[in-house]
Amino acid sequence: MNKSLKYVITAFIGLSISFAFCLIDRIFTKTSLVDIFHILTNAFFVPGVLLACFGLLVISTNGGTFDMLAYGAIMFFSLFTRGVKRKYKTFYDYRLSKADRKIEFAYLLVVGVIMIGISLIMLALWFKFKNGDTTTS
Repeated sequence: MNKSLKYVITAFIGLSISFAFCLIDRIFTKTSLVDIFHILTNAFFVPGVLLACFGLLVISTNGGTFDMLAYGAIMFFSLFTRGVKRKYKTFYDYRLSKADRKIEFAYLLVVGVIMIGISLIMLALWFKFKNGDTTTS
């Protein structure tokens, strides 16, 4: 898959989640800038943290954090299958087969951090307008 397409799809998913949060909080019925920036802060922070945490989870998976758990599950379920030859005889064999398959994660982290940055900008604007409540109408 094209690298830029991964960024675009991830950004679209993050913005869709943000838009859903805005709709849930009824942003289009608010007249106060303080309320609008409060909703936008939350709407960008939640998907930003989710995307960044998914990226960190992929990093830990690439590092082999969950290899023992996955190998144990494979061995457990192989006990219930009859006549199937085990693919991995030892954990070392399993680990060697997983070593060359790494999952990309940069697009998750980059989009997540950008969304958290947008959330921080909205938070700064919320603090700015919190003292002098101005309305949009």
